[in-house]
Amino acid sequence: MSTEEVSLAQAPTATSRISLVGIGGAGNNLLARAIVSGVSPIRCVAVNTDGAQLSGSPARNKVLMNTPSASQNKDSSEETSKFSLGVSANRVKPFVDGSNFAFVLTGLGGVLGTSTAPLIAQLTRSPECLVVSIVALPYLHERERRFVALRGLKQMARASNCTVIVDNATSNESPSTTGRISDEQAGIAVRSLAEFVSTATPMTGREVLEVMSLGPIATVCTAAFKSGRNIQSSVVEALRKPSASLPLKDVKGAILLSNGSRRVENGEAALAYETIASLVGENVEFIHGNVRSASEPTMCLFLTGYDYNLAIRSLVDFVELYDAEAGEPSTVGKLRLEVPLFQMEVP
Repeated sequence: MSTEEVSLAQAPTATSRISLVGIGGAGNNLLARAIVSGVSPIRCVAVNTDGAQLSGSPARNKVLMNTPSASQNKDSSEETSKFSLGVSANRVKPFVDGSNFAFVLTGLGGVLGTSTAPLIAQLTRSPECLVVSIVALPYLHERERRFVALRGLKQMARASNCTVIVDNATSNESPSTTGRISDEQAGIAVRSLAEFVSTATPMTGREVLEVMSLGPIATVCTAAFKSGRNIQSSVVEALRKPSASLPLKDVKGAILLSNGSRRVENGEAALAYETIASLVGENVEFIHGNVRSASEPTMCLFLTGYDYNLAIRSLVDFVELYDAEAGEPSTVGKLRLEVPLFQMEVP
């Protein structure tokens, strides 16, 4: 276990240089939430095809992407389309060069996030720069978009050191309520991790990198953490509300961050570790830290180390249909789809 505390009011000189890239509508919204919560807009990049939405972004850097028309898509080859996407993605690179940590924020299932975000993550990632992607998956009833998103998730997992999933299908609430909860959860995750690593010591930064890189997929859990409440209760509450329904028994690492005025001391951290280990296993890698801010006291718990294949089995509805189209082994022998799933879009 290790501990680190940073204060937004009196933060030391940053030892890790971070960048945040928000791609598409969902990514731009997450980026705006992070900036409003206190993340500096100087190293933030908003990427969108919607000029109006882009102009309203508080990010210092903005990239307006061009999307081919339907007729251009029909006439152009796959190689030409990939080249065009690559050129567009390269326009983001100058804004993130020199970073030690880069956060790629996007929603999967649409054209821009699904096609461009993996390229941006791949171009940004290097031995000197850890890339953590935080991605939102569509609702359960958006079947076609969900298939598209899961195809994009595979590419994101390959391109990033770690991809944190925020799945809108985890709640039984109404879509509007679920969307609000997911946005809040993702916003807390972005702000907490970005603020923590930007002011952490080099040693703690390396530990975060190691725990986040234990597997390609991660989830995040959040809970209120007000004064007077014991840490075990907050940990259990957080674990009941994961951002994606993945089995706890397969977790390999945990990063617990306390936001707000309440500080987690070493004794409380040990209790938190014991609570997590009792559900996950004694071999879980554990880091905890404190981020001082004016926000409401909140606990943010990242669960890392998930294998992609295990994650996809937990997330995919109609698994055999997806596997058949993706060319994976399946019990469906003669299924034929008129349109490949990755090309399906809901207007």
